Amino acid sequence: MGDSGKAGCPSVVWDGRELDWASPEGCREYLRGVGDRYLRGRPFTQAHQRLLAEYKPGRRYKLALIIPCSYGKPYSQSYIHYMIRRAIAGYIRRGLIHEIIVTNAGVVPRELDEYWPYTAYDWNPRYETPEIRECYTSVLAERLTDYIQAYQGYYDMWAAYLRWDSDSWKAVQIAAERTGLEIPNLAAETVPQEELEEAGLGLGYDQDPDTRLITPTSLNTLKRRLKEILGE
Repeated sequence: MGDSGKAGCPSVVWDGRELDWASPEGCREYLRGVGDRYLRGRPFTQAHQRLLAEYKPGRRYKLALIIPCSYGKPYSQSYIHYMIRRAIAGYIRRGLIHEIIVTNAGVVPRELDEYWPYTAYDWNPRYETPEIRECYTSVLAERLTDYIQAYQGYYDMWAAYLRWDSDSWKAVQIAAERTGLEIPNLAAETVPQEELEEAGLGLGYDQDPDTRLITPTSLNTLKRRLKEILGE
């Protein structure tokens, strides 16, 4: 039983410690910022090292689908991830697709998206410089390469669903070249402006560049390409 707090109420019933993927060392810091510290800082480096040393995908999958992170945390509760997941829900339910999120925090398999530090950071692209974009691409490519080399045997195929102009897609291309994999991008290259505005719901969501991934054109392209790839 936890320590008694005010009026006999236990001060701690649950502290979420089992959701600490990286060791918080007594402090679950909220990692808000842009720079090398928020790429190769201790929490994200520890999380990546543990990913390689202790993690294993839950099964063998037909497809590893690489998708972007989101401002909302955990990713699975965000607007963009909700729309993407709704489009591919049938494949997820049948265990055919494993979602792999790529971010400044590294490589995050879907089942880890509620773990610290993946739930406690904010990398704001508004403050990126050309130099930091190069660093981001380099670090992500290295971590994705590590993941592929460690767990390639769990997947029959790989694909990405990322903006064609994103640094994340550049990192995927580098990792694909290093590992000899074919990783196609299943996103539409262009979408109508009116679809972007509609996807933004009039609430400013269209200011997020990844909103183009949840337009009808892009989601329909994703579903069509998945049918082609998975033979359904």
